[in-house]
Formats: sequence, structure tokens, C-alpha cells
Amino acid sequence: MRSKNCIFILYLMSCFLVSGYVGAKEKIVFYHRNFDNPFLHKSLKNFADLSKDDFGDYELVKSKDMEQGRAFAELVKGNIDVLITAPTEQREKQAKAIYVPLDRGLLGFRICMINKEQNQFGAIQSANQFISKQLSVGLGAHWPDRAIFEDNGFNVITSPVHKSLYSMLASKRFDCLTRSINEINNEVDQYSDMGLAADHELVFIYANADFIFINPKNKKLHQRLSTGVGYAIENNSFYEIFDEFYENELSKHRIYERKLVFLDNNKVSHKALSAINRFGIASFVTSPLKNKKEKGVPLNETGD
Repeated sequence: MRSKNCIFILYLMSCFLVSGYVGAKEKIVFYHRNFDNPFLHKSLKNFADLSKDDFGDYELVKSKDMEQGRAFAELVKGNIDVLITAPTEQREKQAKAIYVPLDRGLLGFRICMINKEQNQFGAIQSANQFISKQLSVGLGAHWPDRAIFEDNGFNVITSPVHKSLYSMLASKRFDCLTRSINEINNEVDQYSDMGLAADHELVFIYANADFIFINPKNKKLHQRLSTGVGYAIENNSFYEIFDEFYENELSKHRIYERKLVFLDNNKVSHKALSAINRFGIASFVTSPLKNKKEKGVPLNETGD
């Protein structure tokens, strides 16, 4: 009798465990700045929703507040699951990337946030003029854009703390805080009381974009989000969400009425450049320094 009771209890426990497993939500720890970005949040949620039938339910969890450099280190350790950011060859080796630019390359369309008292870009016609006039650019110390501007000969002033860049611009420590089209509106609204505004004369353009990077130990999540991205491209929601957030922004900022200042990005990997050329709103020739032939990149290609 006692053995029968034990068998029955074990049976109930197994049913409980199985039902709990089936109903459990996969927790996806999402970098806090991406989590708070309406476009990136909606895009990632769309990918995860589209893959629910294949991989089950999920819950997006906001990570702790931290700077981008530390966040990527936490991603590699496995304490963060998803971080959406610009690619570098080192990042692509350390984490799993999905080679589809969520912002379609807008991260490489950069407008100057300026101090209203220092609006001095009206006469600038080229990168060389910007440099020769000894104008300076402010950037985050850990941002991949830092190397791009330094490689192109700009005087770059950095800070390891993102928020301090705005107070540095307000105190005239540099002349231009470069922000992408998909960032600048919200930030101008947020910091307008500091005397900051958006420049209307220049736009820097180079090959760069926001890519999904995934905890390298979480192969299932990489497969899940890769599947979701593929479904989103197939059903057109990938493009619809982009248009919802940025179609009007491109018109508002009159991109093609500005002076277009093209910069080289010799540090973009061949895989990332191919993805930007395939899905982005602008295409870029392969850098002659890379000397590699153009190839298509599958969605589930990793940086391993």
C-alpha cells in the first residue's frame, strides 16, 4: 500500500513538473536602454511574438541600469540576454549576432546636437573643412562611432558616462554631439532646457546600424529571435514597424537638403556591411581595405 502511495505521489509530481515546464515563460533579460526605446522594444517583442508557436511563451525583463561597455561584458557573461547595438569585429566574435539591421542603417546617419550659442556649421562643406576649423565631436568612450570619427581625422572628445556628454556640450567642451536620426528628437526634447538643439546644416553618413547581439551561451534564444526576424521580414512587419517610427523622421530632418558628409567605416565587418547593403535604406561599397568579395549573409549567421 505504501509503495502504491509513493508511486501515486511521484506521478502527481511528474505531472506538476511537466505542466509547469510547458506553461513556463522564457525570461529574456533586455538591456535597459533598448528596453526603454519604443522602436527597439516593439521590434524585439514582434520577433519574440512571431516565434511563440515554435519556442513557447516569453517575458521581456529590463536589465539593471549600466553603461554600454559594461552591458556588453554582462551579455558575454550571460547576465544579459539581448543587447541591440552597433557591431564591431570584436563584439561579433564575443557574442552571437543576427545579421539584420533593425534600424535599416539609421545609426550611421548622424546629426549634430549643438549648443544653441555655437551654431557654426552653415559654411561647412566637407569633413576636411570641419577638421581644419578645429571643430570637435563628442562621443561615448565605448561607442563604436568613436573609432570611425578618429579614423577619419576628427578631434574627438569622449566620456565613459553617456549622460555627462550633454552637460559637456552645454558647457562648450566640444562643438557637436553626433546623434542618429532615430535618437536625436527625443534627446533634444529631454535636454532643451540645457540650451541644446539639433543642427539643420549637416548630416554625417557612414555604414553603421543597430544589430541584435545575444548571450553567446543561449543558442536557443538566438535561434528563436533569428526565426522571428525571418517571419517579420516575410510578413512585412519588419518594414511596417520601421515606417511607423521613422518614415516621418526622415522627412522632418530634410536629410537630402543638408550637406551630406560621407565618412569611411573601415572597421565594419563584411557580414555587417553586407546586411546593411541588403536591408538598409542606403548601400555602401565594400571598403578597399577589406579587399573581400561581396557575399550574401543568411539570417542565422553568427560572428563565431
